[in-house]
Amino acid sequence: MNLMQMGIAAITFDLDDTLWACDPVISHAEQIYYDWLLENCPDICAENTRDQLREMRRELLSASPELMNDVSEWRLRATRALLSQYGYDPALAGQAFEVFLAARQQVEFYPEVMDALQQLSFHYRLGSLTNGNADLDRIGVSHLFDSALYATLDLPAKPAPEMFRLASEELGVAPERILHVGDNAVTDIEGARSAGYKTAWINRGTLVYPDNAAQADINIENLNELLALAPDIPR
Repeated sequence: MNLMQMGIAAITFDLDDTLWACDPVISHAEQIYYDWLLENCPDICAENTRDQLREMRRELLSASPELMNDVSEWRLRATRALLSQYGYDPALAGQAFEVFLAARQQVEFYPEVMDALQQLSFHYRLGSLTNGNADLDRIGVSHLFDSALYATLDLPAKPAPEMFRLASEELGVAPERILHVGDNAVTDIEGARSAGYKTAWINRGTLVYPDNAAQADINIENLNELLALAPDIPR
């Protein structure tokens, strides 16, 4: 069944590990962040490796699990606590976080993504829904999207339904006419289905779909396969 037969008028995308590989981006950004601390707050780095700082952030999340809905606030609070612990001005947390955030936007799209998004944007309303803090404006692709949402303390992370509902409102398309594309069987596929969306699971070759999760409407390996399901897009 193709997208026309499914009645699709809009497509929403997860970002990390759907449009680009996430781990290299975060690893690079955390190194840039650590280098900033090394230069500006050397006492912290004298006693802590990157892995130890990561563990400290996880401890904060254990104490305040609501921060899972806002990874930016989570990192900011962890940095403030870290600075205070070592006698530095916690107001420096904003600078440290901005260093991380700028590096976090230096993504490398999977090879077919940009061409596919450009073609899809001429025929469908496009949106993005992420639990992370990728910024499509700063990445330079916001012109291809009609809606861009990310989880915050006020807008719970997927698979909660609120982000999907808001995307439907911003796109002006009923949920049953939206296809959500993502790599996570729970946050993307189950979350989108629960909100009334159609679903497409993207597996670039390394994922295993959970046995206890309902299957997606479509399984694809890349966005070229999604384009192949859009008969109204000339090729």
